[in-house]
Amino acid sequence: MANFEHESLISIPLFPYQKKLVSHGIVSVIGYLVLLPLGIFIARYLRTFTPKWFYAHWIVQSIVSGPFIIASFALAHSATAESESGHYNDKHKKWGLAIFILYWIQFALGTFIHFVKPRVALIRGRTVQNYFHAILGLFIIGASFFQVRYGFRTEWPLQTGRGKIANGANIVWWIWVFVVPVVYFAGVVLLIRRQYRLEADSREKMAPTATSSKEAIAMNRTGEY
Repeated sequence: MANFEHESLISIPLFPYQKKLVSHGIVSVIGYLVLLPLGIFIARYLRTFTPKWFYAHWIVQSIVSGPFIIASFALAHSATAESESGHYNDKHKKWGLAIFILYWIQFALGTFIHFVKPRVALIRGRTVQNYFHAILGLFIIGASFFQVRYGFRTEWPLQTGRGKIANGANIVWWIWVFVVPVVYFAGVVLLIRRQYRLEADSREKMAPTATSSKEAIAMNRTGEY
């Protein structure tokens, strides 16, 4: 009897707000856990081989990822309004808002650092804000992994009463949470010395020949972002 009731429960068609929650989950995974890591990989690997790496990184993190991230937020907001469950009144909703805001802060910071290049303080010849930008980006990815798993394991049952998502989603999550850090830190281990060497060479070439701030920025654009 219990099994029959369970099967009947999960066969109930999704309500409109629940369909939006499903769409929200899908576009969130694409935006935060596929495209944003891709943009980070581009920065990590290509910066030591081409001065054009920033433009590929910027396009992926803004023009490509941005629509998915905006859609994710809009779908969640709309579904919450339809279900009348209240905005930003639990952990998942609060973290969702925080990560969404941090994404835009990170986007603005990265654009500002690259095109303005303010000199605040130097660590190994690189400005503090460069390190902060990298750390913030990694934090956003880590928080997104937490947010996605909390969403399908806790928030979905809480908001819909339908029980947890099939374990396949959890398996994929564990695989991906392993793959992304491995790929990133492999790039750090393999390429960080080359990166620092290229940046040092760029600064040496810049010092005696740059006659204006614009010329200095152009010469230093290869690696100091």
